[in-house]
Amino acid sequence: MLIINILKNKGRLFCGISICFLVFSCIENDKNNLSPKSTPDSLLQGNFIFDTIKVESLSKVKKVIKIDSLEQRIIDSGLVNIQDIDSTILVDVKYSSLDNFMKMDLYGSLNRIYLQKEVAERLSVAQQALKEKDSTLSLLVFDGVRPRSVQQRMWDALDTIPFHDRIKFVSNPKNGSLHSYGCAVDLSIYDYKVDTLLDMGAGYDDLRKIAYPKYEKEFLESGELTKEQYENRKLLRSVMRKGGFWVIATEWWHFNAFSREKAKELYEIVE
Repeated sequence: MLIINILKNKGRLFCGISICFLVFSCIENDKNNLSPKSTPDSLLQGNFIFDTIKVESLSKVKKVIKIDSLEQRIIDSGLVNIQDIDSTILVDVKYSSLDNFMKMDLYGSLNRIYLQKEVAERLSVAQQALKEKDSTLSLLVFDGVRPRSVQQRMWDALDTIPFHDRIKFVSNPKNGSLHSYGCAVDLSIYDYKVDTLLDMGAGYDDLRKIAYPKYEKEFLESGELTKEQYENRKLLRSVMRKGGFWVIATEWWHFNAFSREKAKELYEIVE
């Protein structure tokens, strides 16, 4: 009887040991199966298991784009980011830096260029026309819509210049600049081959007469404007005409998409 009990106890002990061994083996196998490499549906971090679907959903959250009140006013006015229309167009928002004729940051955190949708689409046509001529070139835009509040600051900053000269550089905000309608654009041409802008003979926002298209032939004859610089300006004008834009007489970089009267008919000023 004693022997039988001992055997029974040994049997229970053996069974208990076997069960423990099996449980331990299962745990080890489960740990191995929880490896991210072998089980793509879950991942390990410390002692916790996180569902990959949740982690992946977090990774799909779009990057938050900072939009300040100025940019929000522009968006609420129905204008579009030109790079949403054509991502190949380059931008360098000059008035969001000190690299402008006022040496002031007028736009704050705004680092995108906005125009009326139709104007942005026409700009894309000009970009494609340029690419067809030379795929290593691209339009580079300095300014698009310019709210009237910013236009007023520019106007006031030039108050030492006589009125009849001041309107050559900055439109009177009372009349409504085409920039403020989102119907004008300031730009140049970027050359990927040499990693710089094409030489136009005068910089952006240059107030000197050498920047005036209407005086180009005079400066060309005097040698102050080179043939190459003149041809670069002509190239910019030719591709912009493909998009239905025209240059103004006093700024080689400024192009209008509509007359002021037509812009007033179609759109509201961005304040």
